[in-house]
Amino acid sequence: MNKRVVFMAVAMPLVSVVAEVNPVDTRWTFGAHEPYPMYRRVGRICTGAIEGNALWLKDWLDWWDSSSPAKMKEIGFNYLHSRFYKGMGWEVEKKDFPNVKRFVRNCHANGVKALAYVQFGTLYPEIMRKEIPQIDTWAGYDKDGVVNRYGNQYFRWMPCLNSVEWQEYIKRMCTIALTEGGFDGIMFDNVFDIPCYCKRCEREFRKYLAKIPDPAARFGIDDLSHILLPRYSRSAFHHMETKDPVIQAWALWRCETMTAVLMEFRRHIKAVKPDAVVTGNPSPYRSRSRFIELAQNMAELAKAFDVIIMQNDNFPEVKEGRIFNRVRDLKFAQDLGQRIVALCDNIENLYSDREAKFLMPMIEDAVFGGIPTDRTTIFPSPEEGFINMEVWNRRKPQHERFNAFAKSHREALLAPTVHSVRIFYPEREVLLSEKTHQGITAAEEIFLRNRVPYGYLVSTPENVMTVPDGTEVVVVPGLTSLTDAQISALVAYAKKGGKLVVTGDSGRYDGWNAQRRKNPFLPQLGGLPNVAVREKADSVKAVLGWRYTIDAPADGGRALMADLAKTGWKPPVEFAGLPPHVFAEYKRLADGSLAVHLVNMMPEESVSCAKVILPAGMKAVAEAPFGKDVSVRNVPDDGTLPAFTEYLLVTVK
Repeated sequence: MNKRVVFMAVAMPLVSVVAEVNPVDTRWTFGAHEPYPMYRRVGRICTGAIEGNALWLKDWLDWWDSSSPAKMKEIGFNYLHSRFYKGMGWEVEKKDFPNVKRFVRNCHANGVKALAYVQFGTLYPEIMRKEIPQIDTWAGYDKDGVVNRYGNQYFRWMPCLNSVEWQEYIKRMCTIALTEGGFDGIMFDNVFDIPCYCKRCEREFRKYLAKIPDPAARFGIDDLSHILLPRYSRSAFHHMETKDPVIQAWALWRCETMTAVLMEFRRHIKAVKPDAVVTGNPSPYRSRSRFIELAQNMAELAKAFDVIIMQNDNFPEVKEGRIFNRVRDLKFAQDLGQRIVALCDNIENLYSDREAKFLMPMIEDAVFGGIPTDRTTIFPSPEEGFINMEVWNRRKPQHERFNAFAKSHREALLAPTVHSVRIFYPEREVLLSEKTHQGITAAEEIFLRNRVPYGYLVSTPENVMTVPDGTEVVVVPGLTSLTDAQISALVAYAKKGGKLVVTGDSGRYDGWNAQRRKNPFLPQLGGLPNVAVREKADSVKAVLGWRYTIDAPADGGRALMADLAKTGWKPPVEFAGLPPHVFAEYKRLADGSLAVHLVNMMPEESVSCAKVILPAGMKAVAEAPFGKDVSVRNVPDDGTLPAFTEYLLVTVK
């Protein structure tokens, strides 16, 4: 294991973000990404918000290809993904190719970038078999030898990631899209994989095991050449500690395979068209459960993409004391050099109780570094013109107001984010330990509710600890699993004066989630005045799946906030009277002033009587751009802020 300890001034992003794809200039919308045969085969309403058996389906697709780009331009949309390849085989899908190319041309004529939808996780064998008689050999199989099905749909199979023939076919689809189709990039949908037990995967896994040094120490046996694939069951693996060394290796191998396949696709796409935008939809970004179930290690998989498409059910709102949001995902992506297009609304239309909160996802995106996205203003409708004009007329002024605000406040939205507090995030150890994952989840929830300007310090075996400039405190929140190298790096950081907060039994288990005889970490921190150590870790009741259901911290997070104070840490600016459901993002402007973005996750209740506590000699101005009074106002000497609903921008000078 690499035991290097690296301290650097600046953490470089893991991937380069396409410069033009940013919260100010990019407005993503939702294209007609399903082809006609798919709608008809499903025969019901599906993603894209159209009935599969609708008699007006073809008419709508014709309208979409010819007329929708002009409507996008009118409302300010300029990016989308749209239909190209659904996994039904090119001989069938190429019949629609002339229409698809016409749509791309119309997009470009209206200043809209179009990415080709390429299905990653589906084969349609009954349709593809004529073109590809050997389609059975491309499929993945479960532990009982039955073909893996997508969503339990008998007519949709899932491919085996180790099928070279399938990989080459997908590359061919990408080439056609970028050259003949004129697309600006590729969007891979359904970037996940369920366990495959075919002989090919068994052989590849055993080859992977053969490269592991000293197998007896790790697995208890010398010869792994006949090892069996773990028998996966959701009840056995979901939200539990992962301690079986074979299951650990199998899960990591599956994630590495997934990442390697997508990285190879990325290399191919960039070779065909260097400026192509590569995106994928792996869905929820911070959900550990998807590691074993779906072969997703997002800290690594993110490297394959310029932008992440992230479907989820985390519409920003407050229900039963829980604050639903996508902020932890957006902030995690920031520290991986990523942008997220987060699709969090209902496919047909917003639920009635959410229509009044229509702008909330876009505000959340703009503030926390995502791409403002609207899936539903141009959704299919059988009425004349194929658009619900009542919805269009209601939302168009909101879009115009939102876009005008973003462009006039470019610096305040795109300036560097203040991340003075960093959550130590041991990448592999989070995947193997639910306790470690829950410790991080609790810290995130406390910091969000208390408006702490936090980010992440991602640790891998190759890069144990690179501390970004501007970090004031590193938090190790109940991370029971840490490697020897990580412990050495954290101790060295503290002994050089770096401020640490450590809670719970952090370090009691090693990097493979194996219990040590005694904790080697905590005793080395004793007596250091710049370190706050607390015996009990913070916890919240949390399930991070398709929907993140996270209860409020029992004490509101007071203990962890007190730990931060013990190290001498102070927030960039203090507020009084803000409820926990008002989140904050802090941006440092070029002139040294501070832009504080306050987002009210419960906009149905106006926030009033809050105050900003200013140091002597400092002044502030406040702006509520989406309320009734949009003027920029000087904050009085007592710090009282104007009332606001969705959002308030406070600039401190």
